[in-house]
Amino acid sequence: MLFLALLPEVLMLGVSYFWIENRIEREMSFLADATARRADKILKVTQANLKQIAEQTKAECDQSAMAFMRDKVFKVMYIREIGIINDKKLICNDVKMFEPPVLITTLEQTAIAEKDGDIALVPPMPTLQGGKSILVNYRVNANRYVNALIDPDIFAEFHEYVRLGEVSDVLLVRQDGKAVVSFGSMSEQEIPPLSDTTDHVRYYRGNLLSIYKSTDYPIFAVVSASPAFIIRQWTREALYLLVMGGIISIALVLLLKRNRRHSSLLEHELWQAIENNQFCVHYQPMMDMVNKRCVGAEALIRWQHPERGMIPPLVFILIAEQNGMIRHITRWLIERIDTELGDFLKQNSDIHVSVNLSPLDLGADGKDLASDALLFSHIPQQQIIYEITEHSLMPEHAVCCKKIMQELRDVGAKIALDDFGTGYSNLSYLHRFPMDYLKIDKVFVDSIETASLSRGLIDHVVSIAGAMQYQLIAEGIEHEHQMHYLLAQGVKFGQGWYFAKPMPASQFVQFLEDKNG
Repeated sequence: MLFLALLPEVLMLGVSYFWIENRIEREMSFLADATARRADKILKVTQANLKQIAEQTKAECDQSAMAFMRDKVFKVMYIREIGIINDKKLICNDVKMFEPPVLITTLEQTAIAEKDGDIALVPPMPTLQGGKSILVNYRVNANRYVNALIDPDIFAEFHEYVRLGEVSDVLLVRQDGKAVVSFGSMSEQEIPPLSDTTDHVRYYRGNLLSIYKSTDYPIFAVVSASPAFIIRQWTREALYLLVMGGIISIALVLLLKRNRRHSSLLEHELWQAIENNQFCVHYQPMMDMVNKRCVGAEALIRWQHPERGMIPPLVFILIAEQNGMIRHITRWLIERIDTELGDFLKQNSDIHVSVNLSPLDLGADGKDLASDALLFSHIPQQQIIYEITEHSLMPEHAVCCKKIMQELRDVGAKIALDDFGTGYSNLSYLHRFPMDYLKIDKVFVDSIETASLSRGLIDHVVSIAGAMQYQLIAEGIEHEHQMHYLLAQGVKFGQGWYFAKPMPASQFVQFLEDKNG
């Protein structure tokens, strides 16, 4: 009788072990594949940029070459430093000339690529700037190299997915067995011989291994888990399966029902808000900080719920995007701006208004859209700035979004990239799109009060944006010293509570008349 009573629990423990092992294999495979793909991307970008530097500088050091290398270091997030080596001596890097040149005691000769340039990948070693970096050496000729220093941690971007502290090891290994990146205690001797035919998942010397090869380079990502690790995971999680499973299931069901009910209620009320005109628009002035004049405003939508009060856009915009209502809301916003400011702006052609667009307004959901629904009826398009986010420009929907952006510009409107610096796009990628303004996010403006790296980003963005003929707008200015710093860096336009909080249309018109005289 006791055996029969315990049989279901015993079966559950047996099933849970195989479930845990299978889950660990999947997580290891994900990590190994992601690490190999990550290495591919980093090496391709690095190789291409080193090739450009070699062709531009001929591996000769002068101020022009150093400036070109500095530009690459800024634009390519993977690269810490770039240098030029001649006869095993470091002649210069992107920061300075070395007098006398620094002797390089070991120079890796093992090439991992011959197409588009002979490059070698060197395991982490101490560098002049402190710490250790991976070296990528690009051979220009028998004695000259251009090399790049890369932070080893950048190769393991995905390691937190499986809580690296609990997984035995993650390594990036050349085909000759030399580890380039290593997280954990596994030695190179514990890795099996590697080749193009190596199995993805296998046991070797008692350890479970997941091995993925780079697509274009003879390097392998190896993730290892010991039997002790698998047993530890099983015993830990089996208890949750037996003891907490029922409780968690009940709690999740109740929570999902509550959230679904809340979300459905808000969705229904959002349609009512559109029909019953519960939205309003507030305008935050934008200032020409050089001439102390108001040059326009950003239109910000608000939901005045009759019972819940003011609901922030971060809540209802997400629901609107998920349920196909966002284009209705955007159209309502455009028509309301037209009604409130149309006559005033037609009489003041030097004042503009900016409106935020969702990625779905630009066709990010795959729908073939035209720009007609985004046009204003009364306000001249030359006085409109459309603000988009970096998410709108992601490669998977870049083509359709670029089409709408170009159509808007063709009728005279301007395009601004909102919250610049908070996404992952670099300036060279953004330059492919038709844009006029970059808006520096408040997080970077706040960093002006510190000595953080974010503060230095403003300086670099100003110089690069100027070269690409973008105007800059700083958001979230709250203090006078922030304004003065931005002005000193060449940022002309700004907005924030230091100048004025968002306000209704009538107050904005009065503010503008008082400010501009």
